[in-house]
Amino acid sequence: MPRKRKREILTGVEIGTYTIKVVMGEMLDDDVISIVGLGEVPSLKVVKGEIVDTNVVQEQLERALALAEEGASGLEIGHIFLAVTGAHIRAVNSVGSTIVAAADRRVREDDVVRAARNAHAYNLPPDQRVLHYLDRYYRIDGNREVANPIGMSGAKLEADVHIIYGQHNRLETVCSMIADVMGYAATDVAFSGIASGLAVFAPEETERGALLVDIGAGVTEYTLFHGPGCFHSGQITVGCEHIVNDLAIGLRLSAQKSRKILHDLGQFGSAMMIPDGRSRLMAVEILGQTPRHIPISTVEQVIDLRLRELFEVIVARLREARALERIGSAVCLAGGGALIPGIERLAQHVFQMPVTLAKPRLLSGEEEVLNSPKYVTAMGLLRWGKFMLEIGAQPSMTVGEQIRLDTRRMWQAVRRAFHW
Repeated sequence: MPRKRKREILTGVEIGTYTIKVVMGEMLDDDVISIVGLGEVPSLKVVKGEIVDTNVVQEQLERALALAEEGASGLEIGHIFLAVTGAHIRAVNSVGSTIVAAADRRVREDDVVRAARNAHAYNLPPDQRVLHYLDRYYRIDGNREVANPIGMSGAKLEADVHIIYGQHNRLETVCSMIADVMGYAATDVAFSGIASGLAVFAPEETERGALLVDIGAGVTEYTLFHGPGCFHSGQITVGCEHIVNDLAIGLRLSAQKSRKILHDLGQFGSAMMIPDGRSRLMAVEILGQTPRHIPISTVEQVIDLRLRELFEVIVARLREARALERIGSAVCLAGGGALIPGIERLAQHVFQMPVTLAKPRLLSGEEEVLNSPKYVTAMGLLRWGKFMLEIGAQPSMTVGEQIRLDTRRMWQAVRRAFHW
């Protein structure tokens, strides 16, 4: 009688500015992840992706975890993978080089490991902690840019690596919260933008170059995947709550009323203002006052200006990093902000290239959840977690073997995750 396969459950946790999302997924034999549990609660006391009151956030986290388990039909939370964001998350590019050792000048794996290890030796301030080392590309003899140099001939090999890092104590705060709630630490931590990209892009898209823009309530992350890994990433501490604030100031309304206008925008307007010569008005009920009639064009203009500025900043940063020309397939929008009606059209106007809404690949579960771009990060954590477990250190590894693994694990994870 065949043995029953052990059910492997992974859990993705995203503590956002507006909500805390917990997604539980089961690893199936055909590499599809089945979403078995979902918990979502207001985050409270999180500002621009960073926790300002651990007690309040911990209570909400416990609620979200409990809801996810409750919906998972008796399955327990397994390995936890945590997404992090915030103004303290930074990125830098580092280049490491080595002389090709073989007499025939053909690049071997050892050459790649040495070059990558030298690139990883970038000197960060002592209070910073590395989250990811991600390949950008390799260069042979200073002029040949390649994705995989093994087997090629040359005298010198350079590894160009994208390093994402954050402030150690802030990262430790959120990691300790998981440990306090669960009694054990999170298995791994990932930058939100990396997790989102892993959930969405197909191999052919990343080979040509694909940009993921994740618009949350307080932070917008952007990550450009190209060739072997991540070419560029960054974030802007601007999100949907800033649009709400703009509406509140511009229309002289409360934040609650402004948030409802943004949420219901599809009923009367869109993110991109297109003058049509019509006098369109919307009625806003205000307690104790006569309803106000506000021009819809004014609402659209406020939203248009804020989002247009956000996208223009991203374009400018990508151009400054010489990364804009690496986008060969499309721009993809994720996060709660991607649900704003008309945002794809506005983004396409700014980026001057096709724009689509994020939809996770190779997942099964409730269509309402799978089709919503706001769950992309939490779902991407499940894919990230699967490969982190698969390429993790084995018990009998020597120190040298561990170093070799550490210099290659991110490269392998991104490559393999996109090739499901």
